[in-house]
Amino acid sequence: MKDNIVLLVLLAVLGTANAQEGSNFSHFSSWNSFTPKVNLSEKFYAKSEFHIRRTDFLAVWEQLLIRPSIHYKPTATYDFAIGYSFIRNYSYSDFSIPINANEHNLWEQVALSHKEGKYSFNHRFRFEQRFIDNIIASEDSGFAIDGTNYANRFRYRFTVSRPLFKISEGKKVSIKFFDELFLSLDDGLEPIDLNQNWVYLGLSVPLRSNISFGLGYHHIGLTSSNEVFVSEEILATSISLSL
Repeated sequence: MKDNIVLLVLLAVLGTANAQEGSNFSHFSSWNSFTPKVNLSEKFYAKSEFHIRRTDFLAVWEQLLIRPSIHYKPTATYDFAIGYSFIRNYSYSDFSIPINANEHNLWEQVALSHKEGKYSFNHRFRFEQRFIDNIIASEDSGFAIDGTNYANRFRYRFTVSRPLFKISEGKKVSIKFFDELFLSLDDGLEPIDLNQNWVYLGLSVPLRSNISFGLGYHHIGLTSSNEVFVSEEILATSISLSL
């Protein structure tokens, strides 16, 4: 357990340092999500994610994301999934994309879970096939969409959580941390660069037996399309519903 805690601290420190080092721009955002889950059978379930992401805290649209998926969970340890993401990216600043654009991606995922004492660990591996609107300069000195670009990306998220205290029978407030790395891949699926690094720390509060509310701090470091570094500080809220 001591080794796991040391690893957790190192990931937090290194992830935050990597996100902030060399950053040219920073902004503050509010990201809010709703995730309903429906059990289809003993081992299969369907899930959708709806993300509303705004920047300048709440004033301006940053991103809209919708992500349905189908999961196969044969045991408590393994979770296999396939899914689709629709992402609407907005032009919100001088360092963002110049016009609004879309991304469609397909993805495959494996998640591994295990426990040690009061700590729950999860390792999530996701491979994405991305179809991204190609933005070009137009003849009127503006910008336009001209077809799509294809790209591969690999994501790994390490998550650890533990209960903090009980608020009622069967309901415990938990603390949650994750660090997620986004690696851009070439056509041969070799890593090209570190596209993004996400670090999150927050609380999970059960509202009912099938509804939970999350609130936390989320930091993102990313390399934008014009090769500048962007640091984003986020107040993140989430609602999860199981049916």
